This record gives sequence, structure tokens and C-alpha cells, in this order.
Amino acid sequence: MTETLNWDHTVADVTDLPAAIDYFNSKGLRFIAGGKHEAWGTEDARDYFGLNYLELITVANPERAHSFTYENNSNIFTAVEDYFNGLQRFTTIAIRTNDIAATRQRLQELGLEVGEIINGERLTPTGNLIQWQMFCVNGELTHYLPAPFFIQWGRDDDSRRENLKNQGIIKFHPAGELFVKRAIFHVTDPQEAAKQWSAILQSEVTREGKDFIVTLGDKELKFEHGDENRLFKLIYHGAKESQQLRLGQIRLDLEKEK
Repeated sequence: MTETLNWDHTVADVTDLPAAIDYFNSKGLRFIAGGKHEAWGTEDARDYFGLNYLELITVANPERAHSFTYENNSNIFTAVEDYFNGLQRFTTIAIRTNDIAATRQRLQELGLEVGEIINGERLTPTGNLIQWQMFCVNGELTHYLPAPFFIQWGRDDDSRRENLKNQGIIKFHPAGELFVKRAIFHVTDPQEAAKQWSAILQSEVTREGKDFIVTLGDKELKFEHGDENRLFKLIYHGAKESQQLRLGQIRLDLEKEK
């Protein structure tokens, strides 16, 4: 099987999930409660833009959220830390693979310290159990930039898309026919960060002035100079009117098609 990678979703940590949902939905998005991750003591809300979605995650059970380790759970562990530190910001992005074992082996061969493949699950508010497989990179990349994590769903893309449409989860946004086009990372060494991500994602790097771009399908990861060493902003196209949405350090630019 040929390994195929796609940008699956983006994780944003929030301290007050209902308030975050209310804010974004007042701007024309359509977040709905996703359910609880019982093993981690967290819960989420999701808004889908096709199969790519934005996940807002917070702590639901503080005792449970303190009970697991960083290894094999780096993205969730960071979300829990952000909650208790009062931070609202992006964690990282998840990459969807059609062969999670092959992806993990390839990253090991690149010299990355990768976690074990684990089973994840969440219980939706309607009682449906959603399951997947995933693994994390146990550590940051160059200059402490959080690494992506990797996920494989139990269904292929076409069947998942149809199922999500039938459930009314993939649907029209009041703000427009939105789709995510670009993730912007602020890093102290854009060239080195882009080089590392291109190896992880098996994609070429192009240069745009002082910035570097890694293409993943019809989407782009852009690495600009900045001190944060984090995912800084998401850019969506297809908006009826251009908007800049801000919640804590979470930044979404909705751009009107020209």
C-alpha cells in the first residue's frame, strides 16, 4: 500500500469550551460538541470544512487529566497543561495516514522518537462511540516547535465524508463556503523547520521571499520568522466577507474570494 498523507485537523486549546463555541459560532462558524475522551479527561467541539476540521479541546475531568504521561500523548498532554495555565492557543496539526504502521516506521527511520500506536475513542453527546488509531512524536522539532501527530480512521475518506454529511456534521457555514488553505507557523528558523516538516510529510519545500512553504495536497504549511515557535494562524478561503477571528492566541483569518 502506498502511504498517503493528508492534513486531517488542527487542535486548539481553550479554557471555556461553551464560551469558545459561542464566540466562533457568532462569527458564522458551526462548532458542535464532539464528546468526551474518557481516558484523558478531556472533551472537545469540532467544526468541519470538508474532512478537514478544527478541534477545540479542554479539560472536563481534572483528576483524570492529570493521570497520564507525556509519552504517547504529547498533543493531549500539552492541551491539559494549557488549560491549567489559562492559555488558549493552537497545539499542532494532525496528519491523516492510510497506513499508520508504515508512517510510524518511516519516521523512526528518520531518527524521530515516536510513540506507540494507541487506540483513541470518544463518546459523542448522542452516545456514538468514535474510534481511531494514532501515534505522537515524543518531543519537539527544531527550536521546540511542536510536532504533528498522526491518525488513521476506521473508514476511507469517501465513506467518512458521506457519513459525516448524512449526520449533518459536514454542512454549510453562515460565514461562507469555507475551506482551510494555509497554516502559518512562526519559527526562529523557517528554512530548517520547513526542511524538517517536508521530510516528515514527504513533500517539497518552496521559497516565498524570506518564508518557506510545504505543500500537502491542496493546502499549504507556511513557515515565517517569529519567536513563538508554534502554529500561529489558520487561513480559510471562501468567506462571504473577510474576517479576523481572535480568541486568546488562536487566530483564524476568513478570506473572501477575489
